[in-house]
Amino acid sequence: MAWQAGELVFVEVRTLSARVSGPPEATIGLQKQRSLLRAVESFLAEYPAYERLPARMDVLAVRLTRPVELLLYQDAFR
Repeated sequence: MAWQAGELVFVEVRTLSARVSGPPEATIGLQKQRSLLRAVESFLAEYPAYERLPARMDVLAVRLTRPVELLLYQDAFR
């Protein structure tokens, strides 16, 4: 979890080695998206003070190449 400009940001980090083909973000299927949503809902249920804040889910895709490749997808599931 992070903050940016008054917004609560949940971040899913996906990492793949250089030997695996395809982008790291492609490993997030519908089932994983639902799992992430449940995790956010559980967090908000446990910490209700955060429920009223604007929030989003970002994805940080990491490719372990030389140099390392980073891609940030803000508000990835909307």
